[in-house]
Amino acid sequence: MAAVQQPGDRRVVVGVDRSSSREALRWAGRQAALTGSVVDAVIPWYDADLLVVGSRGRGGFPGMPLGPVSRHFIRHSPRPVVIIRG
Repeated sequence: MAAVQQPGDRRVVVGVDRSSSREALRWAGRQAALTGSVVDAVIPWYDADLLVVGSRGRGGFPGMPLGPVSRHFIRHSPRPVVIIRG
């Protein structure tokens, strides 16, 4: 369970799963350091200021730019989404 966000708190939420989310987590950590934010590594994607996810899982086809999860977030997230290619 995530801590309750206070007014003025800055957060970067990175979606993680069992695929190639390491690069997304590294990018989120660097971004948080630059902006004075904290990183929340989560599976759900609501209540976030910025969502960072990997471009596709291990099961994707070579040359496929985005996996189904990344496409879902782009289409449905009410917040900004950053897609990291690993």
